[in-house]
Amino acid sequence: MLTTEFLSRGQFSEYGSWLKAQDPPTLHNYFGFSMGEEAIDSLIKQFSSTPKSNHFLIAKIDGQWAGTIHIATHGQEVEFGVIVNLQYRKQGIANAMMDEAITWARNRYYKDLFMHCISWNRPIKQLCQKHGLTPRNMMGDSEANLELKPPTPVTFFKEQMIAQRNWFSALVLPRPAYRYF
Repeated sequence: MLTTEFLSRGQFSEYGSWLKAQDPPTLHNYFGFSMGEEAIDSLIKQFSSTPKSNHFLIAKIDGQWAGTIHIATHGQEVEFGVIVNLQYRKQGIANAMMDEAITWARNRYYKDLFMHCISWNRPIKQLCQKHGLTPRNMMGDSEANLELKPPTPVTFFKEQMIAQRNWFSALVLPRPAYRYF
């Protein structure tokens, strides 16, 4: 079952460990260049020093990290960075995370969303288009933008339903792999 959660500041290092466990092509598609462990450590240190501007939405399947969205905030703007673990791709995880992150951003009155899209990363470009982000070409790469609508009672309700789903799934005990007859 897919669940999501936001990391607390004290858990940012877990995001760094997860990044370090990703394969080099995944990191290259995310950052646009190779990223070593020291650079990731430096990045996490920077995020930890500005926790009010950095948020991490984690998607889990059966308790295992399946994907993340880094949400960086700047005034009335938010920037998303999406990664899905190789083994969990093409299962709708990025789509579910994007939907939740957009709702989260709307409910906090952010007005503009943007994502940087590396030219060769087709799946992220398709994800942006699916969620209404309009790409703008920038020397081969593109930046996708979306003007966020103000929150509504429906968006607040949606966020509460997601929280309840996550809370309920934490209470459900794993089912045994065998059946009783």
